[in-house]
Amino acid sequence: MEQNTFTALILFSVFFGGSIAQTVPVTTYVTTPKVIEAKLGEEARFYLTYTTPDNSSEFTVSRLGANGTEEILRVVDLTVTTNANWTMAANVQTGAVDGDTRRVNVTIYQTDFVTHEGDYVAMVTGSDGAAQDLFTIRTLASPDQLSLSVTSRDVSEGTPIQFTCSGNTGRPEPVVHLLQRETYNGTNQNATFHRVLSDTSPSGSFLENGTFSLSHNFTWTPTWQDNLVEFRCDISYNIGLGTALSSAQSNQITLNVTSTKIIQIETKPQIVRYKEEDLVVVCTLNKPETLQNLFFLQLKRRSPSGTLNNVVSVTGATIQWQDQTLQNRANVTGTVASPPTAHLSMVIRKDSVQCPLDFTEYECSLSGFGTGATGAFSEITDPVKVSYTVQPMLIETPKVREAGSGVDTSQREFRNGTVIELTCTGQIGSDQNATIRWCAKTAGAPTFTGLSNAAVHSMTTSGPNCQNIRSSTVTYNITSSDIRTEFLCESGYSSQCNSGTAKQFVTISLDLPSSTTSTTPEVTTPSTTTSTTTRKVVTQGQNTAESNTGLIVGAVVGGVVVLIVIILVLVYFLILRRKSAGESSTDLSNDNTTKASSKSSSGGPTNNQIPEIKIQPRKKTNQEVKDTEGYDNEALDEERAAGTQNGARESIGLSNGHSNGVAGEHVNVRM
Repeated sequence: MEQNTFTALILFSVFFGGSIAQTVPVTTYVTTPKVIEAKLGEEARFYLTYTTPDNSSEFTVSRLGANGTEEILRVVDLTVTTNANWTMAANVQTGAVDGDTRRVNVTIYQTDFVTHEGDYVAMVTGSDGAAQDLFTIRTLASPDQLSLSVTSRDVSEGTPIQFTCSGNTGRPEPVVHLLQRETYNGTNQNATFHRVLSDTSPSGSFLENGTFSLSHNFTWTPTWQDNLVEFRCDISYNIGLGTALSSAQSNQITLNVTSTKIIQIETKPQIVRYKEEDLVVVCTLNKPETLQNLFFLQLKRRSPSGTLNNVVSVTGATIQWQDQTLQNRANVTGTVASPPTAHLSMVIRKDSVQCPLDFTEYECSLSGFGTGATGAFSEITDPVKVSYTVQPMLIETPKVREAGSGVDTSQREFRNGTVIELTCTGQIGSDQNATIRWCAKTAGAPTFTGLSNAAVHSMTTSGPNCQNIRSSTVTYNITSSDIRTEFLCESGYSSQCNSGTAKQFVTISLDLPSSTTSTTPEVTTPSTTTSTTTRKVVTQGQNTAESNTGLIVGAVVGGVVVLIVIILVLVYFLILRRKSAGESSTDLSNDNTTKASSKSSSGGPTNNQIPEIKIQPRKKTNQEVKDTEGYDNEALDEERAAGTQNGARESIGLSNGHSNGVAGEHVNVRM
């Protein structure tokens, strides 16, 4: 019995441990890095993995094009074949990650945009069906030094001029900007260059090596306050990059602007960083020697209704306010005591600037008496617009919904092949044409890279604090590579992803089923016009890491259970052996006492001797068996205690039949 019990326990532990070690059935799926950034002319390395429930599988990678698909490589049972374009340009090797997963390592010797850039589909076929996933190879190249030229550096106020920004901007196609750094009285008061003009579709062309040759013109009409202002050009990119490219900026050009007017108006700076800089407007004289004396200087500004209203004036050394509301927020200094020192300056402190009320047109006027035969003289400047810039600071957490549902969901796990829509709403700053950009990072990827999917933007609306607000929606197709994909929406960004001043994140995971059915569905080739085409992908499964984790955890838990059961069995038999040894010693003592009494008497049993009678139980009827069902060990202990006399012990052996109502096979009773 002891041996049978031990065997049963061992079998139970092995079965239990083995059942824990079992993992989710393997299904067919493929994983890709989604976006591969490779610099032109340099080596690029990446790998793809695929999993099938058997060793017999077929894996292919094809490039999508306008005229169809072109197969790049094929792997059948770890044997690789590549097409002619890739045979000499790349090295492809395969290896087994584990019993079900294979890894394809690809090394491109010299990346070429014609041969390598584009969208690809990786497909694997196993015994339970087929699976596929898309990925993109994006080629990059750093720009060269840019050059800025102008039709004339010496220009009269109000005469249009043309700046030309040119140079090799590398790859991808750039966004070009014209910037200026302002001066005041010939000195730089603001060391930062501000973008004043931009073009997202600049003039230029792609060269044979895939880089972009830029030659773009900007038309600029200078004012007198552009005198001694520095200009330059630079570039950025619409698509978010995970790879840092060297910056490109041009030489600087300084303009010499002349004016025929006596009175001039300057704003300091022309573009105010809202909440960071004071707003300053100054009226001065360009040719004070032409005036004998001044009567007054007057500052005006345009109201929201469009009229020019008097703000403040100076007569002699007396300041007179006409706009009492603005008077509480601004400081004014000025004098017209003599033409050479005549000025009127208004400063609105940065913490008092109201947007957009204060960012409007201003103009100056004077009244005086000219020299010689000029007589009474008055003049008004052309109005100048004070602009502002503000960086976006707030953006909402992305909202998620399944495509076509029309309802947002809190769900963050989706099945393979599900098409979702991600929407971000937030500030975009002072530029009404600015956008919200999307980037993504799959599990194990080092950096975020820009999504190739074209985002749909809403109309821009005005918000508080001079912020423009809009939303951006991108459509995304969940694939087996989205084990854990983190999405980023950002505004106020530079070329690299995750550089925005306002950004939010959301993580989407692949919903892995606990079991799968073997099917052979249709696998359709996605359209090349979009990277979010819905695909009928078979079943999905877990990735290699998850499969290995389940196997390891199961094995460890199973081993621990087996060890615990063995220890319990050993302890059980140790206690049982000690108990059996104690009972044998007591029975032997009683037997010796009985024999000694017999020898001391004159033969035959005495009245003190108790003969031992073995009573074999009769076979119980079916009714008796039913009547005895449910008896527990406590009842048997009471029965055993009643049958024990003079310190003698009885031994009751319980068979497996006790649970069925059978008390035992035999009972030893001493009489």
